[in-house]
Amino acid sequence: MPIRIKCYTIFDITATGIRSQFKESQVPFHTTDGQVVKDISHWTRARNQQRNWETLNQLISLRTLPENITLPEYNAKTQTWSFEFDVLNPDTIFVNDNPLGLLIKDCEGVPMIQGLEETAASGTTLETQSNNPNIWFDIV
Repeated sequence: MPIRIKCYTIFDITATGIRSQFKESQVPFHTTDGQVVKDISHWTRARNQQRNWETLNQLISLRTLPENITLPEYNAKTQTWSFEFDVLNPDTIFVNDNPLGLLIKDCEGVPMIQGLEETAASGTTLETQSNNPNIWFDIV
């Protein structure tokens, strides 16, 4: 039976849609989330936000093909980004009586880009099993 999972993180995973190289002839322009890219520094921030988003998608895809992925949303109150996705075969991420065990294990220690729009200290890698995790998952 499929499950719906919600991922929360304090890393900036804004989906900006910036995947190509910087081209000065194209500025100014808007990213898919509405940011205005005016120069190389704006482009670099937007590209790094997209890189973090791509990293999480790749991690999830190591074990399963996520479906119905929502775009990340920022919650200013909790200072987190979150998104949801479906896993059609939950056995692909189940281990040691934990339905999300392999997903949690795969994320541990993966480098992320920091210093974007985060307001909370995030570290430089994903931490799933520490006293202060910076990414966590819930079954919705």
